[in-house]
Amino acid sequence: MATATLRNWNPDGRAIDAPPAYFLQRLQDFDAMLVLMPSREQPEAFVLGRRKQFGPGLTEKGLAGIYAKADTRMAILNGTAPVCMVYKPVSGNWNPDTLLVKLAARDIWAHGGADKVADTLEAQEDAEKKALQKSIRDDLYNRSGDAWRSYQARTGQANHLFHERFPTTGNPPHGAGVPVLNSDSSSTAGLGKLRTRKAPAKRKRNATIGRRGHR
Repeated sequence: MATATLRNWNPDGRAIDAPPAYFLQRLQDFDAMLVLMPSREQPEAFVLGRRKQFGPGLTEKGLAGIYAKADTRMAILNGTAPVCMVYKPVSGNWNPDTLLVKLAARDIWAHGGADKVADTLEAQEDAEKKALQKSIRDDLYNRSGDAWRSYQARTGQANHLFHERFPTTGNPPHGAGVPVLNSDSSSTAGLGKLRTRKAPAKRKRNATIGRRGHR
């Protein structure tokens, strides 16, 4: 049971056992404005709220038709703003560290205030949007390039197949055949007949037009 000195436990007028005193103490040390209340909707669950600082709040009549969830209405009627749900651990070991890490990550004031957090979120959204646009552009660029090379190969406008790649440095071996497309072929596929261009024959060194001394 929680001790009477801890103000961060509100049973909501119900006879429900509170979480361990050390758990509530850690919450109070982290933020004295936090309040833990038993859930009205889920058994073995609690609603963590933070006490409001400005404004008189809303009455039961004022909440009618605005908030459908019973836990949200409970938190507001108890003068708090709902933060998150806290579930009773199955093992019975109430470890506050995991909850406190999540609360610290969501603390706006710890990250420079509302304006700075808003600017950070907008910058993240802009970066994600630009990255998505670049990814779409690169994908369309690659697709259009492949389509153009395929069109050139199918119509005989290219002198090599679109899927072939030649080395960027050096020359092909002497005498190696180079595959080309024969656009005069009657193939219905439009690819033409693949033929090989032969390397030019070497001229013999001792070959002459006429023999010396021939009459």
